[in-house]
Amino acid sequence: MASTTKTPGAKRTNVRWQIAILAGVGVAITNIDRSTISVALPYMSQDLHISPLVQGLVLGWFFLAYAIFLLPIGVLVDRIGSRLVYGVGAIVWGVATLATAAVNGVGALVALRFLLGLGEATQYPSCIKATAEWFPRRERSSATATWDIGARVGGVITLPLVAGIIAWAGWRVAFLITGALALVWAIGWLAEYRRPGDHRRVNAAELAHIASDTVSATKTRVGEAVRDVKWRELFRRRSTWGLMIGYFCFNYVAYFFITWFPSYLVSARGFSLLTLGIFGAIPGIFAVLTELTSGFLQDRFIRRGWSTNRVRKGFIVVGMLVSSLIAFAAFTPSAAAALVLLTISYGALLIGGPSLGTFPAEFAPSERHVGSLAGIQNFAGNLAGFLGPIVTGAIVATTGSFVVALVLAGAIAIAGAVNYLVIVPKIAEHVSDEPTVPVLN
Repeated sequence: MASTTKTPGAKRTNVRWQIAILAGVGVAITNIDRSTISVALPYMSQDLHISPLVQGLVLGWFFLAYAIFLLPIGVLVDRIGSRLVYGVGAIVWGVATLATAAVNGVGALVALRFLLGLGEATQYPSCIKATAEWFPRRERSSATATWDIGARVGGVITLPLVAGIIAWAGWRVAFLITGALALVWAIGWLAEYRRPGDHRRVNAAELAHIASDTVSATKTRVGEAVRDVKWRELFRRRSTWGLMIGYFCFNYVAYFFITWFPSYLVSARGFSLLTLGIFGAIPGIFAVLTELTSGFLQDRFIRRGWSTNRVRKGFIVVGMLVSSLIAFAAFTPSAAAALVLLTISYGALLIGGPSLGTFPAEFAPSERHVGSLAGIQNFAGNLAGFLGPIVTGAIVATTGSFVVALVLAGAIAIAGAVNYLVIVPKIAEHVSDEPTVPVLN
């Protein structure tokens, strides 16, 4: 490492924000690759003769794999780091997406969705671990928003991109193009990502800034040494179960937009491929703006002296309550009014996105557990990603409409808000290792 990069007194570099943006590009690509099937499914189902119930199973199978592998991958990230885990994961999910272009039956499609889930399970724990390594506590909401809006950007890009490719060359070509994106990104991530102290372009001023308030968040708190907490002991902590329940509720609503939303617009609201590509992107664009604004506002309020607990939990509670408007979209006869309500719902939900990304570092007993807790939190969230599409598909197949499915999503959003108020404990400014207690005491 060249000594010039660590010269004291030099103007502070900002490599950490470049890392956050690069991570966000990866997040965008994960969402493009997982969501390509949501846009293509109405057309794939015609070629492969897939019923609505089986469509739900195909969509949900990805999230089952994603959820299962999050647990070991979270531990793996803590042991070997974000660089290799995220980079190799991108290669795996890229290959799975490319191969989907060749499927001719449901069995192969399900198997590749499972492989896609394995590869993409590396994204969330890797990004949260990287945020804890690269950013001081007071910047983590902004950093989380920077990379997490990649999910919304990916959603916005997916609709017009994939719809356009399908109209031009068919759904098989769409999978070839989106899968190639992952392989290109993997090369860039493996080449660029290092820990701050090992990165050639980070100077001493930025290293000092990164370390300026990280101890209170992830190492020792109130001057006490953090004991060695085993992975299984994380499940004895009330905060762990609160994060799991909350993210389950959050993702149940979020993944309606990722999986069934395009089909809802086409089948329930009569959107054509052209109108789907144009108007279907509106909720995602709005969600990008709300999440990014939320992240920077949270950090601004904390810098001004607001308590971390009030800010982090307050934003997600308000966001989830407003997102329950998804239920009202079921009862309006106007497609335009339904789209407005769904746009508000998705945008409000993502107000809590930056909070979710900071919670593992806030509640982990040490920096050695951040990836593990992130994996546990996202495991629960993606159980909703697995069950939600199946439940929605079953409801649509049984009732012939989306009314009950949307009302259920609204109720789950309210339950999530109550969880963050009641079950998730207070985020203390300087808290020692949380005592092991009965789950809901």
